[in-house]
Amino acid sequence: MKIPLSWLREYVDIELSPTDLGHRLTMAGTEVGDIQVIGGFWGEVYVGRVLKISPHPNADRLRLATVDLGSEEITVVCGAPNVAADQMIAFARVGAKLIDSRTGEIETLRTAKIRGVDSSGMVCSERELGLGDDHAGILVLPEDAPIGTSLSEYMGDVVFDLDVTPNRPDCLSVLGVAREVAALTGKVVNEPDADYSETGDEIEGLISVDIVDADLCRRYTATILQGIKVGPSPDWLQSRLIKAGQRPINNVVDVTNYVMLEYGQPLHAFDYDNLRGGKIIVRPARDGEKFVTLDNIEHTMRYPMLVIADEKDPVGLAGIMGGLDSEMKDSTTTVLLESANFDSINTRRTAQALRIRSEASSRFDKGLQCELAPLALMRATSLIQEIAGGRVCKGFIDAYPNPTKRPDVALTYDRLRQVLGVEVDTAKVRLILSDLGFEISGNSDDKQISVGIPYWRSDIPQSDDLVEEIARIIGYDGLPTSML
Repeated sequence: MKIPLSWLREYVDIELSPTDLGHRLTMAGTEVGDIQVIGGFWGEVYVGRVLKISPHPNADRLRLATVDLGSEEITVVCGAPNVAADQMIAFARVGAKLIDSRTGEIETLRTAKIRGVDSSGMVCSERELGLGDDHAGILVLPEDAPIGTSLSEYMGDVVFDLDVTPNRPDCLSVLGVAREVAALTGKVVNEPDADYSETGDEIEGLISVDIVDADLCRRYTATILQGIKVGPSPDWLQSRLIKAGQRPINNVVDVTNYVMLEYGQPLHAFDYDNLRGGKIIVRPARDGEKFVTLDNIEHTMRYPMLVIADEKDPVGLAGIMGGLDSEMKDSTTTVLLESANFDSINTRRTAQALRIRSEASSRFDKGLQCELAPLALMRATSLIQEIAGGRVCKGFIDAYPNPTKRPDVALTYDRLRQVLGVEVDTAKVRLILSDLGFEISGNSDDKQISVGIPYWRSDIPQSDDLVEEIARIIGYDGLPTSML
């Protein structure tokens, strides 16, 4: 899981250096395998504006780009097909270190004579800056990018590459890691905005949901947005996805991926007009049933692989991947947005049997709580309305056949002392658990407290798990050694 520091800071105030933060997270059980500094080698790369494009005197496929850097104007040779006047771009001066698009190695930019014209600098692509694999054209920056500013100051970031253990699916999300940071540093988590207005048709007249096996799909929530405009995502959204290791596709799909990374809850968007019969049926597949996934591969399914189907055929492989027929297209105007909870074991077995490994299946197969589905749905609905426009239909679908409430977990201070071998102040115990999002019942002088488990934690079924939470926040290196 890759977490950009700039994204993490949106939810929690961070005063530690990246190295110290990485150490604290690792010692608390969320191992930081690597810390990548984006823009660490951009010493001579600046934000510029293309003033004009002129033909190259000796080459039809090359052009001369005159770039304003604020303090001066420089004309260089450029072969990118998408360069145009008035664009904000990343400009590398002579001496800048860039990635060679052919070798992948970092090279120092030098003055060159290209088809008889001296060129002292370069208009950069994503590939040359290490921001992606695209080097067919230049990187175009937002229109409000400040001319003359160092690119490392404008776009630089730090990305933590986390090695998340299978019992902590909450840390496969930016919010989950933000909660860890808050607990470790005594800060408060700022929840993202999920408000939106409902001005569309009544959703009940447009779609119904039937869950055939409530053990395989415990909850299914959905909203519908009408009159949206599918297109490229805004630069801030694309930038965050790229830094987190995701490839931007379009504004609707990008929002589902963004919220999945943000909350840890996978979502899927269907083209509503391709759903037949106004129905969503969540059912086990029939033996031998065929299904073509988004990657254009046909799969032969068998019972009890779970599918999302319309009145006629499957349109999605539950918790794993959507179908080719109902994917987002430029012509899509109405979207059904799904956020559901699928059985972890069945999802894992299906993914293994069909040899499909997706970001969604890697989260579902670790076990997610039902309460997460509607929260992520509302956040994604809010973002799609903001970015793609349209009208959200009134109400939302919430098929939840067997609602359950997780029982509180009892923790005695005697058990805490027995497992850790040390005495921990009761006030500190309560503070640590509260900072982690647990709800505590019981007086401070009681020998036992009752602890409510937050919706994002699926790994706390017993009291010793709470003891582990206390130990890791104190720090295993902070626990004194004692005789048995």
